[in-house]
Amino acid sequence: MTENTILTMPALAPAHGSIGRSIWQLRNASGETVWTWIAWAFAAYWALFMAGAFLERRQLNTVGGVVILGVLAWTILERLWIRLDAVVFASLAAAVFIPVMQIFASSEPVSPEALFKHVSLCLVMAASRLFCLPVASTSKMRWPLAAQILVILLISVTIHRGSSWDGGTRHSGLFEIPNNLALIPFLLLFLIDLSRDGLMLRVAAHAIVVAVLAFTGTSGAMIAYGIGLAIHLHALLPRPWRLLAYTFAVVGGLAAVTFLAADGEKLLPETRLTNQISVMRAEFKNVVQGNDISYYEQEKVLGPGSSSAIWRLAHWRQTIAVYIDSTPAQQIFGIGLGSSARLLGKLPHNEYLRLLFEQGVMGLLLFLFAWQRIIMTAPPGVRYIGIIVAIYSFSENNLDNFPFMALFIFFLSARGVTDAFKTGIQHPLTARWKRGRSAGMGLHGGSMAL
Repeated sequence: MTENTILTMPALAPAHGSIGRSIWQLRNASGETVWTWIAWAFAAYWALFMAGAFLERRQLNTVGGVVILGVLAWTILERLWIRLDAVVFASLAAAVFIPVMQIFASSEPVSPEALFKHVSLCLVMAASRLFCLPVASTSKMRWPLAAQILVILLISVTIHRGSSWDGGTRHSGLFEIPNNLALIPFLLLFLIDLSRDGLMLRVAAHAIVVAVLAFTGTSGAMIAYGIGLAIHLHALLPRPWRLLAYTFAVVGGLAAVTFLAADGEKLLPETRLTNQISVMRAEFKNVVQGNDISYYEQEKVLGPGSSSAIWRLAHWRQTIAVYIDSTPAQQIFGIGLGSSARLLGKLPHNEYLRLLFEQGVMGLLLFLFAWQRIIMTAPPGVRYIGIIVAIYSFSENNLDNFPFMALFIFFLSARGVTDAFKTGIQHPLTARWKRGRSAGMGLHGGSMAL
């Protein structure tokens, strides 16, 4: 919800001499109460999450998710009178319209688990636009939220390193796969207050991001972080310097392409990323032609994880081929929630292809519209974090990571309220009297729009 949301309050009833106010108006104007509820709800979730990881009972994750959704449902009931914005409509349409249409358009059964995750995420997106949260970095709950994130990261890199991947070079921590853990440190970047925090604190937050990305060895997250950070730093440049930055970016991009085209990665130290580039060069033609690829042979020569990038390309080709062979109705409304893992063997490892496959063109367009609105209406200082996750979603399925996605959505949608909005709620009589004087009206009659 944007800051200039128009709130129409009931007219002052002359007989009672008071203005009707909702529960929210009586409790808070800045959204601090909501941040408190959200922070404690996630504290309960993380406790159940860690208990599930140590006890190997992942069902506790579901209990934690129900706790969060219960808190959100209660909060939404207090705020339904706020004018809905386009993201709310798009989210609710995706939650209701897409699953209903799939009943008629597709013969594939809908996965109950996938349906629950889909509806839950849509409700979080809608709820985030109703809460009128203040920017997280200025909230009183900034440090409790930061503590939650840091505890999860600390446990993941120390006493519960989780399963090891690619010959022990990557670790998942408390999560099922390293790619999910790689998302969590990005939440810390939302809690940086550029106006108050010193350079050391800001650098420390980014250092934690880099350290966790190295711990998880997730190439897609590293590339997305680099691009997003470059966009952020570019936005901080004075306008006269931006043309020079564009020039360097174009020249640097062309130089990188030329370097790789000339087998330049062989001159670099051997890493998982350089090995992936070598395999892609050798097998790309086979991917385009749909030929089989010997993943095991590639990894036996170049090491574990070297064929993950080419595997994604091949899997994306298969995803598109199956989607094209579906019926026109399925192409519009999707083959079915949860159908990609069942029909393809594994998730597409590309959130946009997964949305197209499972929810069709309509579902993909609703998602892109909602996310574009959420990112572009976020405070300028944190938009780059939304861009990082958007880029990373080209190589990973991030929507299944509910704790991250829920906090991520709340952080992006937090914009605070205008002074006029707060004045009208905290001091409704004063605001009404001032507006009445400026308009030449008395205190009574009509309604007050702030």
